[in-house]
Amino acid sequence: MPVEAADNISLPLSADESERFLGAITDAYFLVDPLGVIRRVNGAAQLLLDAGEDQLIGYAITRFVSIPRPFAKLQVGDSLAFRSEAAAAISLRLALILPAEEGCQHWLVVPEDREQRFRQQLLRQRSMTQMTLCSVADAVISVDSSGCIETINPMARELLQLTDHSGVGMPVDQLFPLSDPTTLQPLEPIVSAALKRGKPIQTQSVLLCVGDNDPITIGAQVVPLRNHVNQMDGALLVFRDVSQASREAHRLNWQARHDALTGLPNRQTFEEEVSQALEAAQRHRETYGLLYIDLYQFKVVNDSCGHAAGDELLKQVADLMSAKLRSQDLLARLGSDEFGVLLKNCTIAGAQRVADGLLRAVSQYQFVWDSREIKVAISVGAVVIDAEVESEGQILATANAACCTAKELGRNRIHIYNRDREVEQRRREINWVVEINEALSQQRMVLYRQPIVAIDGTGDKHYEVLIRMLDRDNQIVGPANFVPAAEHYGVVDELDRWVVDQVINYLGRRHRWDLPVEKYSVNLSGSTLSDPRFTEFVVSAIARAGIDPSQLHFEITETVAIKHLDAALQFMHTLKELGSSFYLDDFGSGLSSFGYLKDLPVDYLKIDGAFVGEMLDDSTSFAMVSTINHLAHVMGLRTVAEFVENDELKDHLADMGVDYVQGYGVARPEPMDLLLEY
Repeated sequence: MPVEAADNISLPLSADESERFLGAITDAYFLVDPLGVIRRVNGAAQLLLDAGEDQLIGYAITRFVSIPRPFAKLQVGDSLAFRSEAAAAISLRLALILPAEEGCQHWLVVPEDREQRFRQQLLRQRSMTQMTLCSVADAVISVDSSGCIETINPMARELLQLTDHSGVGMPVDQLFPLSDPTTLQPLEPIVSAALKRGKPIQTQSVLLCVGDNDPITIGAQVVPLRNHVNQMDGALLVFRDVSQASREAHRLNWQARHDALTGLPNRQTFEEEVSQALEAAQRHRETYGLLYIDLYQFKVVNDSCGHAAGDELLKQVADLMSAKLRSQDLLARLGSDEFGVLLKNCTIAGAQRVADGLLRAVSQYQFVWDSREIKVAISVGAVVIDAEVESEGQILATANAACCTAKELGRNRIHIYNRDREVEQRRREINWVVEINEALSQQRMVLYRQPIVAIDGTGDKHYEVLIRMLDRDNQIVGPANFVPAAEHYGVVDELDRWVVDQVINYLGRRHRWDLPVEKYSVNLSGSTLSDPRFTEFVVSAIARAGIDPSQLHFEITETVAIKHLDAALQFMHTLKELGSSFYLDDFGSGLSSFGYLKDLPVDYLKIDGAFVGEMLDDSTSFAMVSTINHLAHVMGLRTVAEFVENDELKDHLADMGVDYVQGYGVARPEPMDLLLEY
């Protein structure tokens, strides 16, 4: 049984300094106590003994080493015979012995001969290969023992003109033909030669021929890699353009065209590729597919888990999607949480198949951070690039709009752009925008109210304010017809300001006429909430009307609150100080983040009607309503159930302890125009 490790025994350095020191040295380090028990090791020691930290710490060192003299009499230079379970005997010597706390000793152990020491360093180097590939500015390729490519770093892809997926698995000599700069005669493949001889090979100045381009002058080095039993296990090829100016230009060009976090092409590169695709489509009648992808609720991960988690999520999702694409396809990062995919020789049906595959892969993926499992989702807009597309800007805007439509439909959705359908939809929305502006100027907007009733029948009267439009024939038009167009074309904030102004004036008249107190809640859009001038507008209107702010409530949807979190908090805190109350509307329809709910100064939680309406027929919906109601009460919030259509539903909600109910089964909306006319 191992002896329990002593946590308080350390190097004569600070904790951080000792960790950095031990991680930097390549010799094997051991901290051994007076009884000969291992108390600490570094990574090099673990590699040397082919054992993990938990297999070494707490065990007697004589379990792994035969020492030539008693422990207390060991000297620098003594030979030791270590034996790992997976390797033959290895001759080592004590290079350093220093006294430590509590009678312990620091040991540094090195191989007896240069070959063993070289093998130890190569083992450590191999464990850091992946980090090297991602961080160095030189071109780096790793190959297996047969000379086939395992990994290629971004700079190597740039110099060899490889796409994101090509090259891996191919013999490196096929992609790396070298010639003598003087005679132009082909040279012996240096990777095969290094693997055959088992020794490093270095070239100072040779020509590398890539495709039909002019050869470039490079310097290259190949280092064979061996495994723990000294067998050839592959090689690392490092090369660079030996012209400093050319090398710097390559590096800067790559950095300018790629995203630093994911290594993917950036928006500039993607737009250039789309422009070239559009030119090919118009000249040669080729077709391309374009996917615009939004990472659903990425801001929530960033804010709740930190930016490091958000960065890691982006990298993992980028790798996941990249693995699902063909070598000729282009995946790029377009924005903070947006990606683009350009699909060569692809119809809209093919683009949908690719989008389906990406969506399926992402929906099955689970992101883990600090033991928290987070479901990831994407929204995908798909368009086709053909001869009818007018410009690169137009097709990107169209793809973005299709992605926004998919996002509005919910998580893990795809929206395929249909030119005829979209044109007709746009025409209808533009007509509605014209109607909205005319209705506002001609006073054809009207307000309705629907009671929010305390389930026990007590308390002040609450109403939700609802907007309607009168058409030219004085027929009522519901908000579902014109509000989406108002949101799409940026006029919804005019509607919100009009409603707020009308409701405040209405409350002012009631106050002046000494009518009973009634409380009214107004719905706010994300566009309005993000306007920094809106807070001042509301505060000024309240002061001008002389009303009690506690009579004015506001409803904000869960999705809007999270998307515009900073603006929402500022507005809510300001109005809360005056006495207004807030409803979080449609709770449960979005992410349902109770972590965000703790930060939002809301007073009422409106449970999404989709759950309430189905709770009598669906046990899951019933459980959702019950859970949301319970947790809201634990947090000191009052709950409102929407879409209450009958008494049976109302009775179940009463038994559940819901505070308020709203719906056609309670009371239908009624006009507010009686007092507004005066």
